[in-house]
Amino acid sequence: MTKPGATLVVRTAVMADAPSVAAIGRVAFPAVHNDVVGPEFAAVVVEQTYSIQALTECITRCTAAIDAEFLVAEQDGDVIGYLHYDSEGPEPELHRIYVDPGRKRGGVGSALMRELHARLPPGRQYVLFVAEANTDAQAFYQRHGLVVERKVEGGSHLAIGTKVDVPPPAPALLMRYPASPT
Repeated sequence: MTKPGATLVVRTAVMADAPSVAAIGRVAFPAVHNDVVGPEFAAVVVEQTYSIQALTECITRCTAAIDAEFLVAEQDGDVIGYLHYDSEGPEPELHRIYVDPGRKRGGVGSALMRELHARLPPGRQYVLFVAEANTDAQAFYQRHGLVVERKVEGGSHLAIGTKVDVPPPAPALLMRYPASPT
């Protein structure tokens, strides 16, 4: 939970935020994905994407790009959540959003989503991949305007940016914001 009376600030990440983001990601990513892809694969993803160097490079790329955001939620000077969105793939994508596990369900994730949506150009669509088994995350994203578009194989998607030969199968859903007109 957020601390009563403490102001929650969502801002653009800076390189100095990398250690705080790493600390959250190293706990939050395995907590969500160990049961989906196995602890060994989750550990490889954490090792390769939550190193200080990898996060510093990601924050730097997002800061330099006009169509990317790496946001952090901060309270009392502590980073307690983060969001990574960019347009480097086939279409814009929300890659990751995690909150310090002790602060979940306190509005931090919602504040990050609201700030992302406020920064996007009108009509901008993006995709997000979420584990099919992660029904809590699906409900969270649906509350923020995303809709399930189709089922996909998510293990390969989690391995993007890592050095993994064969990721484990991981049933996932591709969600879209806002919903495509039908």
